[in-house]
Amino acid sequence: MHPVWRAFRRTIRAIGGVTGNLSGVLILVSCIAITNEVIWRYFLHRPHTWNLEFNVFLLVAATFLAANYTQMKRGHVGTEVLETLMSPRWNRWRILTGDVLSLLLCGFLSVKVWEYTAKAWGEGWTTDSVWAPHLGIPFSLIALGLTLISLEYIVQIVDEVVYPEITGAQRGRA
Repeated sequence: MHPVWRAFRRTIRAIGGVTGNLSGVLILVSCIAITNEVIWRYFLHRPHTWNLEFNVFLLVAATFLAANYTQMKRGHVGTEVLETLMSPRWNRWRILTGDVLSLLLCGFLSVKVWEYTAKAWGEGWTTDSVWAPHLGIPFSLIALGLTLISLEYIVQIVDEVVYPEITGAQRGRA
């Protein structure tokens, strides 16, 4: 394996591990914030104006930042029934085709969401609530998540095409 590719691959995988763990922390923070809101709203009769949007932002971040980690582990919902019916050669092509199509979709969305994020920051878009957080925050987290999953797809596609012995060993085919 080429040293530059090895370094790129390790970097993307390390980032995936960090964002996967960060997503877990964001979900935990969201649970704490929701519990806090329930206590303040229903027991102390003093609701917050910021809690709902804060939780939406946290959960959007957790979802999109965990996507590359989930893809790295091949943890997305799959079609295992096809894997049992198809030969290993056809399964390889099925997985590769799915990865290429997913890369095209996520890459396209990534570019468009980055453009949307720049527009939101440039024009000062905020939510319509009293708290009015900047909409560039969730948009940038969505764009970052889509960029990271696109990079993970690139790693998996190159590994499958250029270094099939790596992916074969990972799937128990080598």
